[in-house]
Amino acid sequence: MVNYGTIYTLPFKSRKEVSYLIEIQKENYTGDSVELVGSGSSPFSVSIEDEDFLYVPTRFSKAVIRVVGGDYLQSLYSTGYQQYRVNFKRENEIVWTGFVKPELYTQDYTSTKFELEIDCISAMGTLEYINYKQGRSDTRSFISIWELLKMFISESRGCYSSVFIPHVYAKDQSSYNKESNILKELTISEQNFFDEDDKAMTLKEVLEETCKFLNWTCVDWLGNLYFVDVDHKGTYHEYNLDMTSFTQQSPNRFKVSEIGFAGSEHFLDILPGYNKATIKCSNYCYNDIISEEEFKKLSTFAERKTYNYKQYYETRQYLKSKVFKLPRYENLNDNKPYCNLVDESVTNVYIDEPTRYFLGGYCAKRCEYEVNDGKPNISDYNWEYLYQFKLVSDYKYTSVVNQQQITAVKQLGTGSPLLKFQDNKPIKYFDGAFGISMSYSHPLNASNMTSYEKYNSGGVFGTEIACRLIVGDYYYTNNGWVKSTTKPTGLDLTFDLDFKLKKPDEWVKNENTKTLSMPYEGLTGYVIEIPNNINLFGQLEFEILKKVWLPEGVSGYGFFLKDIKIDFKKKVIDNDNIEENNSDRIYENIVNESYINPLDEIEFKISSYNNDGACYSKVMLGSDYLRDNLYSSIENALVRPEEQLIRRIINQYGATKIKLTQVLKNSESITPISVISDNYMNGKNFIVTGGEIDFAAEQFTCKMIQTNGYTNKE
Repeated sequence: MVNYGTIYTLPFKSRKEVSYLIEIQKENYTGDSVELVGSGSSPFSVSIEDEDFLYVPTRFSKAVIRVVGGDYLQSLYSTGYQQYRVNFKRENEIVWTGFVKPELYTQDYTSTKFELEIDCISAMGTLEYINYKQGRSDTRSFISIWELLKMFISESRGCYSSVFIPHVYAKDQSSYNKESNILKELTISEQNFFDEDDKAMTLKEVLEETCKFLNWTCVDWLGNLYFVDVDHKGTYHEYNLDMTSFTQQSPNRFKVSEIGFAGSEHFLDILPGYNKATIKCSNYCYNDIISEEEFKKLSTFAERKTYNYKQYYETRQYLKSKVFKLPRYENLNDNKPYCNLVDESVTNVYIDEPTRYFLGGYCAKRCEYEVNDGKPNISDYNWEYLYQFKLVSDYKYTSVVNQQQITAVKQLGTGSPLLKFQDNKPIKYFDGAFGISMSYSHPLNASNMTSYEKYNSGGVFGTEIACRLIVGDYYYTNNGWVKSTTKPTGLDLTFDLDFKLKKPDEWVKNENTKTLSMPYEGLTGYVIEIPNNINLFGQLEFEILKKVWLPEGVSGYGFFLKDIKIDFKKKVIDNDNIEENNSDRIYENIVNESYINPLDEIEFKISSYNNDGACYSKVMLGSDYLRDNLYSSIENALVRPEEQLIRRIINQYGATKIKLTQVLKNSESITPISVISDNYMNGKNFIVTGGEIDFAAEQFTCKMIQTNGYTNKE
């Protein structure tokens, strides 16, 4: 936890003799504080973002500190958005918390005494400058919306007194009546907050998407944090800052005349209705599971090695794969197979010829050519990129009888992993199938894994390799999916990929098991379907393991693979509209045909599932996708959040709305969830949507927008 020490204070009193104190704190500061003098007119004021659309995801505030003196306070020229914290107190109660904006000052440079304006941003506003970080350093996982809310509050470093959350959603009405917290059960993959290039979203972006999904607005207000649901007139849960306990609070109701006026500049605006509401769910789909290896960018860990047999040459070099882990093994016991793992990061052990002493997997590039009369038949290296797996070594040892060198064959232990892939992007796999494909080749020369002699045969050599596919607690086997919480050993819980070789030194793909009746457009390779009766979610792991086999006519000393690929394709529901099945999900409705003012399209990057295939952007409820089964107390029914927002917009913007701007006395009674009425607007209720507070003048220029009671018009 970061500590802050007070470096400056600025006390003042309002025209009503209310005592206020501005504390400017510095990160990790332990010295004494200096008292400043505030501007006589308005030492501290706050402005709240004013937006005419009721369903904006955030309404944050900004503040201005006005100091009088001859000190430019250059020490406040911060380099970060959370270096200098500002806590504004009313009689020792925090009523605003935020930070000094870096290097933003306005001051008079001509006088020895001047007014210095210091711009500040609310604590929640600083989330715009903080990137999302996954909860665990080694991997990404599913995170609940509740954990996200706690993260936003913690990372803001704000000194909020309370956090108000509307009690709107639940699994069902019974759970709602029991005050259950469904936000703890709604989860989403952390990968949704990283793009394809692994660039993270900012925390403010994640907050905005979370609020859009819930149809809420996050508002910082007089030292508290509110998640406002403009259609919810029921209870709110008021949490302490660590979100461990709550009390129930209900929105207060009052007339502006009961607060009192502090000025005469009052305005009325008419806000338009909208004729169309559109919500686009940006589907962050999961298709190509294994990223393509960028071989040309890989670093090497061994010198180029050239082999030859007569006029046939091969130059090879080993690379450091960034996609796969390629375990390698050494022999430490004459009586056992190779089974001792070699640290992949230690490259200085691979001296001269790496495969002479070590078995296992290698990422490599090679170039085959001929040399005739001392001249190669190539002018440039034509590299072929592949993965090499050596399984057997010609092991030499000294005879205890006559001390002569004896050569024996030593093989890698059966079931030893040769290649490992782990996807750290957790997701739920549903309504789709995997397709595994790769190309296989077999060397003729067992010792150095080369194909020196041109070998032709009319025979067909059946070859297979052992694979292990893991998703969560499920393993795919030759007999289908099997659930196991115990880590398998050897060749347990594996399946075989078959290759039909015609001759060893050519490339052949594994068998394509996709049939015309399988509804997975574009899927090829070994197809693995997902039955409806299993719940497949979590991180995906894929392994290739050493299997004992000797293809007919070919020695089983090793093999090559390339073009290793795992795809996931969802079911195509409508064969005539494949493009639609792979696009973003659109929800829309006509609000009022008598108006021609369309509402700007609202984009959701967090959304419910609607036959979208495997998507990071889809929310899960428990172990299954959330669909149209979220209980909403506003409609007293199970809803889909996107469709509910459209119905909310229909309800609020089917006709024009009134916006009021009134200069009121500053009052603790005014909150973002207050229901406000006006004597001159009979039958109309309003909600605060912005404004400016001058604490010295005890004046609030309040901006309010008319709200309608929710009626489901579907």
